[in-house]
Amino acid sequence: MIFHILMNQMTTIFLGLNLLTTLSFDSEIQSYLYGGSQEEMFFQVTNNFKTLAIKPKMDGVYSNLLVITKNTKYYFDLKRDQSSPHQFIEIKNGVMNHALTKKIKTRDYEILEGDNSMLFINNKSSEVMVNGLKVKHREYLSKGVPILYEGKRILN
Repeated sequence: MIFHILMNQMTTIFLGLNLLTTLSFDSEIQSYLYGGSQEEMFFQVTNNFKTLAIKPKMDGVYSNLLVITKNTKYYFDLKRDQSSPHQFIEIKNGVMNHALTKKIKTRDYEILEGDNSMLFINNKSSEVMVNGLKVKHREYLSKGVPILYEGKRILN
């Protein structure tokens, strides 16, 4: 699975209890910071400092994670999901695309997809929360990442 992450966007990663999840980057990991305790989560840098392995040690609510690579920084929100956890993720830098195709259309929203990004279009008259962003009309989102609409996982 490939996540094309746009600069300064928070990305949710769903973890399964006792399941290893790997985040592989294009450049070396310089450091990482987890907002929770060491008792909650196992971390190990591997693959010539380009992959971060993550595994929850206990059930519960997890914190956020900052990964700093040689070229950029990434923000992750770690959540538990036993039914659809992520496992092998390649992290790439996203770019706002203008050539887009329709991926999802509902009464409330549309999602358009490009090579390296997605465009969320809010069809409601009120502001909505999408991936931690307040969206009044439209907002570019990272491609490949889970899309959380009003707290509900609607994609990936």
